[in-house]
Amino acid sequence: MIELPVTLVIPLLIILGAAFGSFLNVVIYRVPIKMSVVKPKSHCFNCKVPIRIIDNIPVLGYFLLSGKCRNCKFEFPSRYAFVELITSLLTIIIYIIYGISTSFFIYLALTYLLIAVTFVDIDHFIIPNGFIGIGLIILIMGIQLRWIPIDWIEAASGAFVFAGFLFTIGIIGQFILKKESIGFGDVKLGLVLGGFLGVEYSILALYLSFALSAIYVFVMLGAKLMQKSAKIPFGPYLAAGSLIALFTTSPSGGNYILNWYYLTMF
Repeated sequence: MIELPVTLVIPLLIILGAAFGSFLNVVIYRVPIKMSVVKPKSHCFNCKVPIRIIDNIPVLGYFLLSGKCRNCKFEFPSRYAFVELITSLLTIIIYIIYGISTSFFIYLALTYLLIAVTFVDIDHFIIPNGFIGIGLIILIMGIQLRWIPIDWIEAASGAFVFAGFLFTIGIIGQFILKKESIGFGDVKLGLVLGGFLGVEYSILALYLSFALSAIYVFVMLGAKLMQKSAKIPFGPYLAAGSLIALFTTSPSGGNYILNWYYLTMF
């Protein structure tokens, strides 16, 4: 592990996270519509004028401009700043848990990928195959280089359990509801997540994913903000459940949620 002063690392990671969050905003917008993430440069959607470098500073630029284009005053979505902020926050959380280590870089890459997956699924109800491919590359590299504490057998077992459960639920839902309940993109994402988590953590992540989605649905239905027939993207809940499972890992190698469950129930 590389030891650096926390007072130096935290500010650097906040800046790094916000910068990657800004890039993720580009990915989230452009990848689903098959635009290059490199060209053209960031510009106003309304007047097409390129955004100046000083106005493109993550988070700060949004608030300095009051969320509007300097040229035509077109309002930018507040979600841009939110993505940058949440990316910084998650970067700090991963650092607190794993320090500057090989695991830190692998889980950081996974987290950034899941942020993109979450918002693309929210906007378009899809999880691009390119995201799945990147996730598999990160997973294979982490296992092969032994940068994460999981071996090939446990990773394969976790992938089978996670994806297999989602596939089974999808088939059952299709039979009962006569419509798609779990998309195949979610199943493919399950292969990646299960590979990172292993069997035990996959079960925990699945439980948390379904619990979070159920809470959201009940709240939205209760507040009459959603119709019963509304389509719900499940990728964000799979991402959230999996990250919670990873972020509740204890220094001893266990998991705080599972430890609490075993102590309480047995």
